[in-house]
Amino acid sequence: MDKKNDPLQSILEEIDFRRILDSVPRLIKLIDLEGNIIFWNDAGERIFGYVPEEIRGQKVWSIYPDQSEEKFRRELQFLKEGKQIDGTFQGKRKDGKVIWVDVKRRMLTLDSGREIILGTANDITDAIKVKKELLHQERRMQAILDTAVEGIITINKKAKIKGFNKAAEEIFGYSSEEVVDKNVKMLMPSPYFEEHDQYMKNYLETGERKIIGIGREVRGKRKNGDVFPMELSVSEVDVNGEKVFTGIVRDISERRRLENEILQISEEERRKIGRELHDGLGQMLTGIGLITQNLANKLKSNELPGGDEVQEIAEMIHEADEQARSLSHGLVHMELEEEGLQVALEQLCRRAKRLFNINCSREFETDFEIDDKVATLHLYRIVQEAISNAVKHGKASEVTVKMSVSGGYLELSVIDDGVGFSNPENMNKLKGIGVNTMNYRAHMLGGYLDMKESSDGLTMLNCKIPLQEFEHFKIK
Repeated sequence: MDKKNDPLQSILEEIDFRRILDSVPRLIKLIDLEGNIIFWNDAGERIFGYVPEEIRGQKVWSIYPDQSEEKFRRELQFLKEGKQIDGTFQGKRKDGKVIWVDVKRRMLTLDSGREIILGTANDITDAIKVKKELLHQERRMQAILDTAVEGIITINKKAKIKGFNKAAEEIFGYSSEEVVDKNVKMLMPSPYFEEHDQYMKNYLETGERKIIGIGREVRGKRKNGDVFPMELSVSEVDVNGEKVFTGIVRDISERRRLENEILQISEEERRKIGRELHDGLGQMLTGIGLITQNLANKLKSNELPGGDEVQEIAEMIHEADEQARSLSHGLVHMELEEEGLQVALEQLCRRAKRLFNINCSREFETDFEIDDKVATLHLYRIVQEAISNAVKHGKASEVTVKMSVSGGYLELSVIDDGVGFSNPENMNKLKGIGVNTMNYRAHMLGGYLDMKESSDGLTMLNCKIPLQEFEHFKIK
């Protein structure tokens, strides 16, 4: 196209480039290879206080306190290699005030072959002040967080760790530098490790909470691989339109150890009482029963009065003996120690039928073996307490005990047809010391327990324990 008829060419001929450059709010300056300022637009007066006529011919390093001719020569060589300088420098205004400027420089080669330096700068003093204040506030807040006894961990919606205080470092064994910007699931054992990302996704999509705003006992994983119990409460806050989650962690390993010692002492006392019932009272009742039965037989054979009454006493003693032995089995749990959890639960259901006159059945979807006496005892006691609650407080006539293995968990359920949640007063009884003890036992095994009502009105107690918590677990 003919240049005369080119609309762009005609516009360029009408443009006053000097006026355009003076209207740019960023300082634009041209510098020769000796460091002399040869052009300076009007923005320079706002930033440095010099009008173009005052600064033209001055050395560029005169307005930068941390620069010198030697440094300029080094930068010049850098620019001649086709590279660009970007950085934040201290500048010195005409009135002597020191400011911070964002500087960019590059080499230009004109049509004549002459080389000059194009430089731009902008006053960012206010932005630097704000940044420093924010940094100061952040450090002050971190100092406060570092004095907290509890571990405090902050993550974003992508589950990346953004804050990790000193207490958290001590609890998990990691330094802050080792975990920041890493996924928080690195602090979790399996199967929570595998489940965490999906949980976060579900929460962000549906708002369904499991821990956020609630708090619960969970398992943590230290740097050395040790798994430990901890209390975790998580809060959510919106910071500049972005979701931020803060978790407060308390290591409860020592508390659980002491509680477990108390529980072991309690179990030993139960065993002693059970043995006394079985070996002491039971044998005494058996002896008295035999003597009474013999007496009844003699009275009847000699046709003496009182034979029927003595026979009735003998039968009552036999019934008391049976109850004492049944109670002793519940206290000593001999089947549990000798035959394993599944056999013990079958016997527990049979005794519940006999003692409470209810229909108690069991459904075991998976045949397994747990060679872990402490774990099996906890599971046995959970079921025992759940059946007792169902009968005493729920007035249930039918109870079902279910066990299955799924998704890395042992799932244990006790389902009954009692009054359940319909009566608030009864619900308070259900959530009393019995449920607290069951919760404690579940937590001791690294799992959790919850109660709910099914759509058809059945009361369901569910307990889920990660399989890795058992020392020896084998599916037959």
